[in-house]
Amino acid sequence: MTRSLPLLFEIGCEEIPARFLAEAEKNYGQHLQTALAEACLLPVEAVREPPLQNPLRTYSTPRRLVAYVSEVLEKQPDKVEELLGPPVKVAFDAQGKPTRAAESFAQKNAASLKELLRVTTAKGEYLALKKTTAGRPAKQLLPEILPAVLSSLTFPKSMYWVAKAGPRFVRPVRWLLALLGEGKQAHTIRFEYAGVRSGDFTFGHRALGKGSIRVSSFKDYAKRLRQAGVEFEREKRREITQNQCKVILENTKLNCLQDKELEEWIVNSTECPRALLGNFDGRFLHLPREILVTVMRDHQKYFAVQDRKGNLQPQFVAVLNLAGDRKGLIRQGHEKVLAARFSDAEFFWQTDQKVPLRDRPERLARVTYEAELGSYAEKVRRMKALASEVLAKLQAQGKLTPGEVQHTLRAVELAKCDLTTQMVQEFPELQGVVGGLYARAQGEPAEVAEAIYDHYLPQSMEDRCPRTVMGAVVSLADKLDSVVGGFATGREPTGSSDPFALRRQGNGIIKVLLEVSLSLSLPQMVEQALNLLDIPWRKPRFEVWGAVMEFFGERLRYYMETAGKLRYDTARAVLAAGYDLPLEALGRAAALERIRGSEDFEALCVAAKRIKNILAKSATASDWQAGEVEAGMLKDPVEAQLYRTYISVAARASEHQTAGEYPQALEAIAGLRPAVDRFFDKVLVMAEDPALRQNRLRLLGKLDELFSGIAQFAGIAEARANVDASTSGNSKPARASAEGGGT
Repeated sequence: MTRSLPLLFEIGCEEIPARFLAEAEKNYGQHLQTALAEACLLPVEAVREPPLQNPLRTYSTPRRLVAYVSEVLEKQPDKVEELLGPPVKVAFDAQGKPTRAAESFAQKNAASLKELLRVTTAKGEYLALKKTTAGRPAKQLLPEILPAVLSSLTFPKSMYWVAKAGPRFVRPVRWLLALLGEGKQAHTIRFEYAGVRSGDFTFGHRALGKGSIRVSSFKDYAKRLRQAGVEFEREKRREITQNQCKVILENTKLNCLQDKELEEWIVNSTECPRALLGNFDGRFLHLPREILVTVMRDHQKYFAVQDRKGNLQPQFVAVLNLAGDRKGLIRQGHEKVLAARFSDAEFFWQTDQKVPLRDRPERLARVTYEAELGSYAEKVRRMKALASEVLAKLQAQGKLTPGEVQHTLRAVELAKCDLTTQMVQEFPELQGVVGGLYARAQGEPAEVAEAIYDHYLPQSMEDRCPRTVMGAVVSLADKLDSVVGGFATGREPTGSSDPFALRRQGNGIIKVLLEVSLSLSLPQMVEQALNLLDIPWRKPRFEVWGAVMEFFGERLRYYMETAGKLRYDTARAVLAAGYDLPLEALGRAAALERIRGSEDFEALCVAAKRIKNILAKSATASDWQAGEVEAGMLKDPVEAQLYRTYISVAARASEHQTAGEYPQALEAIAGLRPAVDRFFDKVLVMAEDPALRQNRLRLLGKLDELFSGIAQFAGIAEARANVDASTSGNSKPARASAEGGGT
């Protein structure tokens, strides 16, 4: 049995940006594992699907990407191949002597005629040769594999540092540690990358470490690195950060404002996290909380501090990448920088108040939104037109009063005015928030200020929606104009690329419609948004409309499967039946999930698939044309009973569906199952009599319409069949049964 050895591979480099680190570590591990598996250097347990165990673990700090593989085969397994040669009848003559064909096959593969075998195949008897290729040692393969892994890694941004024709990496590579085995048997894998030669050493913390550190095993590596001030495990750095933030405020009855994104940034930008408590002048607390927190969080990477009631305090917690600050000089430096930032914010706040939002709309004409789509003044004009249509519908539905409609239109007029303020120009991440704060401070109605404040929400599937219907309408108008304008100007998302964040805004539109319970038609809103655009069209408008609607279908499916936790085939079956009203589609999906699993419904889905196959595959245009079923031609009692049951069920299902009672509608439809089963057991659909055949096909057509109204039932059966086929272990597709009806 081949022995296995541990492999430690570290890429040491200049500081990797925090936003790249997690993905870089993940990709590094995947590329290394794939390369080792392709070279047949991983145990069988690690390459099975799914793997029984994964011997590879990855770690990272700003200055290193680390992989530890606990088991790498010391040598590749020998490869045994059976090479097929010429047919036996060609390889030997009538006297049984080898022909030139047999001799050439043996000579080509460096074998003697005695080594050739006879094997029987589906095409007859052939000559064959079993060829064994000896596996290469890992020590020979790894000098080829490891630099190839380095070269294969990609990053959002990478750089040259040797020559423009040389390798690229996220930051310049400074050292490479590649160790196979451990202790006295440890072997350094020698190779060179970008002028850096691999070795058996690493480096500690930039300020706390003292030169190179020679290591002989992963255990030794971990111990020596921690002694040199580096915690290389991400989750341990997270624990240290959390604990230090608690300890530093332990006796103050205060706590850090929880912020997962800031915590992630700190974890990815430190090797030796140490918390520091600083102070600022309490006079700055007159500024809005949002501004103070943004300055501390986004610009200085500090945690804000609050009391148990949530009141902001004149303190902050900074996390250093150092062992400590015994003399307090670092703390003083941070306090001075923060005081200057707060002074700037205070100045912007006071200066901006001299020109209130109500006097700023004309300035938006000088702020470009997008080259083809014009200025922000033009965007606001389109938003107001979109909002007016939506508001009229919501007012008719009783969701808004006339006063609230006016507040919403006022919010739309002022929503983008904060883009002209010095505060937003300095702190662009506060767009919308600043507008809401200024509107409140400048005497606008509270409803207007709140709608402006919330109109960029939601910015992710986890983010909250606007707090009011008024804010939701402003959000919809803004995002819908952006999405439709983006598609119309050729900026739609492609693959994983979405530079204009249209997917995020599309997700926001769907989330608002569903979670604020707005019954609005997507096709109508998209059509209106297209009508408001004054641009040279790159594509016909109907193509843009179709692309936008397909995009919203994808976003709605994504919401159903992620936030809604619905089964993928439920979401697809419902969307296939239509999604003009996303709120209504979600109601249908929820009802479908409730009834799924019942025996009648599952059997009905199979019948629906059978009906669709008959209509699409067995029947042709000469067999039938869509139309009404002639009751007088239903001679067989079974088909007559099915038709009567269908008429009754369709009427009840329609009443329930009109009332939004989708569970009751589905239960009524599921009641058709016995009549449908008897029909297929007793009635031949594809009868010889053309008139009878057409009438029966029309009956199936009516059933198909019923089974596709709330959701396409056939799609559920199709999805189930695909899953069963993929998990059956049989690579051959099952033979399809005839779909022409019963006997």
